[in-house]
Amino acid sequence: MSLHLPRAASAVLIALTGLIGCDGLFTGESVARFPLTQNAAGGYAPIRVSLGPDMNPVALNLHVEYAASATEAGKWNSYRATLSKAGTPVKSAEFRVNNTSDPMSPNAQVVSATMLIVDVAEVADYELAIEATAPIAVTLANPQLELRKNIRRAEK
Repeated sequence: MSLHLPRAASAVLIALTGLIGCDGLFTGESVARFPLTQNAAGGYAPIRVSLGPDMNPVALNLHVEYAASATEAGKWNSYRATLSKAGTPVKSAEFRVNNTSDPMSPNAQVVSATMLIVDVAEVADYELAIEATAPIAVTLANPQLELRKNIRRAEK
C-alpha cells in the first residue's frame, strides 16, 4: 500500500501543476455564456458584451468541443482575440486550441481556453473579435464565450 502512495501523490502534484495559469477558468464568478458563430475565415463573428470596473479582473474564455479524430489528433488552431471599445482595441492576445484526444476514443472532448484577462476602466459595451491566425486544423463544435468576473490573478 505504501508503494502506491508516492505514485498517487505524484499524480496529484502533476494535476495541480497543470492548473497553474488557469485562474481565468476556475476562479471568480461565471457571469454568462454566449454562443459564438464561426465565420468564413475560421474565426468567430464579433460579439458585444457589457463590462464594468466592478467586474475586474474579467476573463474571456472560449469553450468548444471536438471529436476524436486520427487525422486531427495532435493538431491545433491558432487565434487572436481582440477586445475593443468604440472601435479602439483595449487588449489583444493570441491563443491555441489543441486537439489532445485519443483517436480511439469515441467521445467528444470539451476544451476551455482563456483568451484574455482584462481590467476595464469604465462601464461600456465592448466588442470581442476572435480571428484565426493560421489555417484551421481542428474541427470545433458548440463554441461559446464565457465571461468570468473578479477572477484571481496568478501570483508572480
